[in-house]
Amino acid sequence: MIERLTAFIQDLKANPKLSGFDEAATKQAIILPLLQLLGWNTSNIDEVTPEFSVEKKRVDYSLRLSNTNEVFLEVKKTGEDLENYQEQLLDYSFRQGVDLAILTNGKTWWLYLPMKKGEWKTRKFYTIDIIQQEPNDVARKFIGLLSKAKVQTGEAFQHAESIYDGKLKKKVLEETLPEAWNKLISEPDASFIDLLSETTEKLCGFRPELDEVTRFLRRYEGRFLLLPEAEEGDFIKKPPISPPEGIKKISQDDLIPHIIKVLRKYGGRARKDQVEKEIHQMFESVFKDPWYQETVANNVPRWQHNIAWAKERAKHGGLIKRPDDSGRGYWELTESGKKLSL
Repeated sequence: MIERLTAFIQDLKANPKLSGFDEAATKQAIILPLLQLLGWNTSNIDEVTPEFSVEKKRVDYSLRLSNTNEVFLEVKKTGEDLENYQEQLLDYSFRQGVDLAILTNGKTWWLYLPMKKGEWKTRKFYTIDIIQQEPNDVARKFIGLLSKAKVQTGEAFQHAESIYDGKLKKKVLEETLPEAWNKLISEPDASFIDLLSETTEKLCGFRPELDEVTRFLRRYEGRFLLLPEAEEGDFIKKPPISPPEGIKKISQDDLIPHIIKVLRKYGGRARKDQVEKEIHQMFESVFKDPWYQETVANNVPRWQHNIAWAKERAKHGGLIKRPDDSGRGYWELTESGKKLSL
């Protein structure tokens, strides 16, 4: 299921017409195929009921099992702002005693627990974004929260409650905040640059030009990026230092193309140790120098430490997938990595 669902989401992201879908197209091209992939029989109106009546009003879809409403799904066109529709959906869901409700424009999915106490907005426990989030990650989220099998066993609701109660929230935030920071550093937007320029002006009285801020960020990007402290035993706490005079320097940027070439050789995905082995063979004449053999963090030799750093740089550049998507112990190219011209 996950492979087909991931492929479907990738195709959606690549569809240039996606943002122009009206409500009918959103239902036909996104909602119904997605529900079908999640195990729902979309041709059975007793299971996927369109235009379900709720006291003279209608919900776009009710997902039903054993004549019971399990999930209410309200759909808007892909360009629609969802903010104005959540109260109505939650009111319908609460009146019908539906435990799980979803509001979506096809690209963004807001998930709610309507029976919880508090204001409507506080009942939203999760957001799935098929454009901003990794396709494989999106597929796993959909399966865990909306697949027919998980809804039928009650696991979907239990999972939703665990998220709502904050059992996963803290972990996700801890993992995502560094990623968000790295995205700001490597892909600074106008608001971030304005904030940095304004703060600089307050401190010294001069406001830097856009190109000065950009050069500054690019020059020190390696120092600003936050990398994980550990991955499969490799501790990465700071950028590798330059070798002493007389020893050839192989930089992070030098290593990235070779990592990509090795991964392409194995069809885009290979074990971490296999990649390291082949990179070491390529640069054996340099890496045999005692400086590169010297152990750094967690007794990892410097050459191996530098490859791990280069891999992290490639990952933050969107060329290599995150470990959750490729599997622990494996490195895997993203679509951008596969297409990169070397």
